[in-house]
Amino acid sequence: MAKIHTLHDLIDMKKTAANVEELLSDYRHRNALTKRNLFALRSPQLDGMPHSSNPHGLEDRIARVMDKDTDANGLDSAAYVKQCDEVLAAMVNEDHRAILKLLYFIPQPITNEMIMDRLNMGSSSYYRHRRIALVEFAELWPPAPLELLVYRSEKGK
Repeated sequence: MAKIHTLHDLIDMKKTAANVEELLSDYRHRNALTKRNLFALRSPQLDGMPHSSNPHGLEDRIARVMDKDTDANGLDSAAYVKQCDEVLAAMVNEDHRAILKLLYFIPQPITNEMIMDRLNMGSSSYYRHRRIALVEFAELWPPAPLELLVYRSEKGK
């Protein structure tokens, strides 16, 4: 009898998990950038001193900030943070969502051991669930502009 392969069987879990770890490792920094931009773009203030007038000055400053804020994948920090938050919220398994939230989304990171204690998991169970959580995140992540899933190549074909 021939073995039936599902798409999930073809996912390279190790490489997919590594892609998600790399993507999420930037979350805290990008989240802080979204807050910084709120303070960087301010209305002009009158100080009584004569200045040369540039009618597009504010737009130019906004464009410069946004250009610096876009990563190689084409997502600016606000879009990146929004997309990460939405994908995390869409995850079905509460333990998986909690693992990723505690690892990457809270302001102060905590150790794997602290997460194991909070979720009452042993070491092998925790690391298995962590990898599955990372793959679940990749499955929910939209494929454009960046595909996180890595599929195994079939040998001989």
